[in-house]
Parts: sequence; C-alpha cells; structure tokens
Amino acid sequence: MKVSQHFGILYCLLLIGQVVLCNYAALGPYVMLTMLPAMIMCIPTTVSTTACMLIAFASGLAVDWLSEGLTGLNAAAAVPVALLRNGAIKIYLGEDLITRGDRFSIRKNGLFKIAVTMFTALMVFLGIYIFLDGAGARPTWFNLTRLGVSTACCLVLSLIVANILSPDDRK
Repeated sequence: MKVSQHFGILYCLLLIGQVVLCNYAALGPYVMLTMLPAMIMCIPTTVSTTACMLIAFASGLAVDWLSEGLTGLNAAAAVPVALLRNGAIKIYLGEDLITRGDRFSIRKNGLFKIAVTMFTALMVFLGIYIFLDGAGARPTWFNLTRLGVSTACCLVLSLIVANILSPDDRK
C-alpha cells in the first residue's frame, strides 16, 4: 500500500474517531478533547498550504456537522492551524524537512520537538475555538481554565495521533 493511501485511510479513521470522541467523551465543561490540530500538523509537507487549509476546513466542518456544537466552530479553528503548519514545522523541526518534502516523526525529530510543535498547534486551535465558543458569554477565568486543562489533555492525545500518523521507517 502506498504511503499516501495509507495516510488517507488513517486520517479518515481518526476523523471518525474525532466524531465519536465529540459525541461520547464529554468530560465536563472544562475539558474539550480534540485530535484535529495533530491530524492537520501530520499532513505530509508535500501538500500545499492551500490544499491543507481545504482539508482542514472539510475536516472541521465534518466534525461540526456530525457532532455537537455550532456548525463552523471546528472549521474556523482548524483553518488557522493549517495556515501556520509550514511555519511551525520550519521553526521547531527545521526548514530542511519542508525542502526535502519529508514527514516528521517522533523517532526522527524527538519527543520534545514534536511536543512543542503540537503544543503550538493546540494553543492556536483551542484559543480560537474557546474564544468563539465563549463569545463574551463566559467569564475570562472560565475560558482560561478551559484552555489550560484542554491543552494539557489534548497534548497527550496529540502525541498519540502523531505517532499513529507518522511514517515507520522500519517497513
């Protein structure tokens, strides 16, 4: 099986997993579990930014449509992550990764670098999502607490997703 086909199948399965997670894993008002930023960051670097933004928009809209919440919240938060994807990869993982068209993995780049990259993507995604979801109806302390707790929980989930979607060089 080709790597692109393998990635597409895994991406679709994780997208279904995200819908199930949104529908059945509500851990309370302070915790929002999401895999979308990690999935977007793991899209191969050979995919252009425009195509990545379209994939992110479609993925976010699919999650919004098939799960709880306002339609467009995940889509609105996912598109900026896709826009900043190449910049974050260049800053944290090196520009040569983009130049070669290579994909990053925890084995090649190390756990710390991948965690910092995922943390940045999560902060962008969750910051926009929580800001749009609260929209002046919730106090600042609630939104900041939700951002902190959700980021901590989602970082672990993002590292698992990055490990699933990253290529295995041994095969």
